[in-house]
Amino acid sequence: MLIHKWRDSEINQMPQSGEIGKYSIPKGYVNATQMCHANNKSWGHYKERKSTKAYWTALSNDIGIPISSLVIEVDGYGSSQGTWIYPEIAIDLAQWVSVEFRIWANRTLMKVMLSTQVEPVKQQESPHTLAPSHEAAQLAMMLGEFAGLDKSLTAQLAVNAATRVNPALKPAADELKIAIAQTNVAEDAFLNPTQIGEVVGMSARAVNHCLLNSGLQYRTDDKKIPYRPTESGKQWGRMVPAVAKSSNQTVFQLRWLPEIVKVISQ
Repeated sequence: MLIHKWRDSEINQMPQSGEIGKYSIPKGYVNATQMCHANNKSWGHYKERKSTKAYWTALSNDIGIPISSLVIEVDGYGSSQGTWIYPEIAIDLAQWVSVEFRIWANRTLMKVMLSTQVEPVKQQESPHTLAPSHEAAQLAMMLGEFAGLDKSLTAQLAVNAATRVNPALKPAADELKIAIAQTNVAEDAFLNPTQIGEVVGMSARAVNHCLLNSGLQYRTDDKKIPYRPTESGKQWGRMVPAVAKSSNQTVFQLRWLPEIVKVISQ
């Protein structure tokens, strides 16, 4: 155990990974309880701050180590009992305590941090374990391929599935979906009801009504995707991704091969 002196108090730090009773404490960890007592501060006050909780969460996500492994509470082992914390959290705690203690902590505690490779215990994971968002995307792709959807639509479904599991992916996912829609030049060969109507002399509403009566499409309860092709209509129609002008977001639309004009004109 490495013992540091701060004024008249002792603050312990682990120079190497070791055991305190039944607890495994990684090297570099510092006794936060002693840090607070040495400065007449309450660990609970620091722990319950919103900024502290936000910092712990961000740090945990950044380095991939659960908070329970960054902050280890040890009970009933003499002077070693208390809360042991990851080195970066120790520096954050020292900054909260006082400017003077922060300077001391940076110079004293960092010696151990820089001279030893701090390796906190990570949760063991199977090498084949996938992130939930990755699993969701893979499942969507499998289902899309099984259903015979085109590659761009399958990719859109995979992106949507991953975003539902991990909402933090949404900004990047939106950009990806827009890129897929904008770069898929094959979609230019398909016509929407307005374009079909310009050829046959009908309004878009009349075209949709004609496609319904012909059994080529059916109406859904989804406002974002109001129409889908029937089994008969799939030989001419397909769901394609497009960028909505009003929101600049990717939407799916039912569009048709130019040959549909002959069907409607019959």
